Amino acid sequence: MSRNDLPAPGAMRCAFAWCTTPHGLTVHPADEDHRSAGIALALRARDARAGGPGETTEWEVGLLRRSGDDETWMVIEAGRALSLALPVDAARALGKVLRDDPDLRAWLAVDGSDR
Repeated sequence: MSRNDLPAPGAMRCAFAWCTTPHGLTVHPADEDHRSAGIALALRARDARAGGPGETTEWEVGLLRRSGDDETWMVIEAGRALSLALPVDAARALGKVLRDDPDLRAWLAVDGSDR
């Protein structure tokens, strides 16, 4: 374990291995929520009810468990304006559909071809 892997002095260890919150060192109680590091990516998206080419926006995908929650949520968000939170079991169901449906799997294949 390197020095960078050690918790900051005064920080409490978290029961969730994915949590990056420095518990005990935050300023506001809401900052104590359990959050993963998140994965940032630029995606072109649009509202499903709209037309047009959409807009490329920075999105972040991660895990969140607020202090009042009794389950963990997968959060997909682009700032305050656009956000979706799925409980982990729903996120797993979505992943299973994307992986197991032959038509979706073919269309989403990462082989560089356009079907």
